[in-house]
Amino acid sequence: MELYRINMSMMEVHSETFPTEEMVGGRGLIDYLISEYSSPSAHPLSEEGLFVVAPGLLAGTSAPMSGRMSVGGKSPLTGGIKEANSGGVAAHKLGRLGIMGIMVEGRAKEWQILKVDKQGAVLETAGEIVGLSNYESCQKLRQRYGEKIGIIIIGTSGERKMANSTVAVTDIKGRPSRHCARGGVGAIMGSKGLKAIVVDDTGGALREPANKEAFNAAVKDAAEAIRQGPYFDFMHTVGTPGLIDVVNEIGNLPTNNHRLGAFDKHNSINSDKMIELNETRGGKMGQACMPGCLVKCTPVYHDASRNFVTAALEFETLGMLGSNLGIDDLDAIARMDRKCDEMGIDTIEVGNTIGILNDVGLFDFGDAAKAEAYLEEIAQGTPLGLILGSGTATTAKIFGIDRVPAVKGQGIPAHMARSAKGYGVTYATSPQGADHTAGAVEEELLSPNGHAERSRNEQIAMAALDSTGFCWFTFFMSPDPIVSLINAFYGLNWTNKDYTEMGKNVLRKEREFNLLAGIGPEQDRLPNWMASEPIPPTNAVFDVSEKDIKEVFNF
Repeated sequence: MELYRINMSMMEVHSETFPTEEMVGGRGLIDYLISEYSSPSAHPLSEEGLFVVAPGLLAGTSAPMSGRMSVGGKSPLTGGIKEANSGGVAAHKLGRLGIMGIMVEGRAKEWQILKVDKQGAVLETAGEIVGLSNYESCQKLRQRYGEKIGIIIIGTSGERKMANSTVAVTDIKGRPSRHCARGGVGAIMGSKGLKAIVVDDTGGALREPANKEAFNAAVKDAAEAIRQGPYFDFMHTVGTPGLIDVVNEIGNLPTNNHRLGAFDKHNSINSDKMIELNETRGGKMGQACMPGCLVKCTPVYHDASRNFVTAALEFETLGMLGSNLGIDDLDAIARMDRKCDEMGIDTIEVGNTIGILNDVGLFDFGDAAKAEAYLEEIAQGTPLGLILGSGTATTAKIFGIDRVPAVKGQGIPAHMARSAKGYGVTYATSPQGADHTAGAVEEELLSPNGHAERSRNEQIAMAALDSTGFCWFTFFMSPDPIVSLINAFYGLNWTNKDYTEMGKNVLRKEREFNLLAGIGPEQDRLPNWMASEPIPPTNAVFDVSEKDIKEVFNF
């Protein structure tokens, strides 16, 4: 497998064979390269900083649901190491071309496109796509390079290096609707002068396993495990919007800037409502976003005129741009999701950002028109838009807001931390900042006890999974299917313990980098108001002891 090293300042592209003794991919590859080649003291957006694109260990193979792609660097939001991942087609195409990763340094004088194909990689002037929305840019790139390409791209927010900007990846329909969203990774990519990466895998092929017979058997077993998983039917039928009812029922749905845990109008933004509208408008549930997907959880949303709006309208967006803002208009939320996709802005972070404006009289809960107007400010890059596009913590500082729903500078997701205290422990301790995908804890939600061990185990498991490129929604209840696939493909004899150790090493590297960057254990905490402000209807506060929180990284 090849690693491409791109020096944007020198306009040079180098290819080198990645050392076979290093079993790293996805999130693990980002940690390895950032730790080896980047200074923790470098500004996230400096020439010295790095931007990394990293498919998982099994990208470009026939392993089901293994085509998620990670990007990362040093986050302009948290100031620490950051990985964000998404579905789409790019990781699978890179794998088919035998590319393990792309490491970008320096800064180009003019916006560039990195074109990657069977012949290698080359930088080309971005030209007319600069300043365009993601959808329009991708349309022009397909006209230039062909319909079958995969595209990794930043929108105008990434061009402006907004700290809340995303990296978009095209799905199997060519739509830039899958986003590596959290931590401002779009700003890191933008700081390199890199507008897009175009991947043309024409002439590429599925990677060959070390033991073909064993690998094919492991693929079959993994597919069966996915189909027999406990949440397969639920996710395929209703997708993540189905969580609106589930989370609202337990008092854990962020409402009115995290002041309530249930939304009395949740039936207007749930999966039932989405399915009802889809039946008359031509939208669809149960669509795939990447090659080899079996769960197919993507909801495709159309407007009242039966025009495509967005894919996918997910739980986190429904929560943060819906209930958290008191908005019960599904069409308005869908429009906002599309606007965020167009300019490349994280819906979780911007939902928090708009929500806190209520504290200073600049937003009334339920005012969808005002929320859309604020997104337009970000899209236009006005002075106010630049502030809002910088994220929750920066906006709070500028407007003098002291009740800030963020950890290490990153906004808290729609799985809340008081009525689901295990999530709170993950938010407090994860090197990635407040991120629900860093370690989901679903047990004993209201108890303050036992969450250090639960969060530790889930963070280790997710760090390992994010290194393989597997989707979270495989819902493998043990690492057995993944270990079998890795062993057969690479000719190894890993045990489940070896796989778990990979996850531990990922977290160790991230923790070490953050320590050197000035982010120590003293920042492993939630905002104080969460410990003193009960959240109805559970009236829970975050009361996990600091002693327990300090135990998370004792491994």
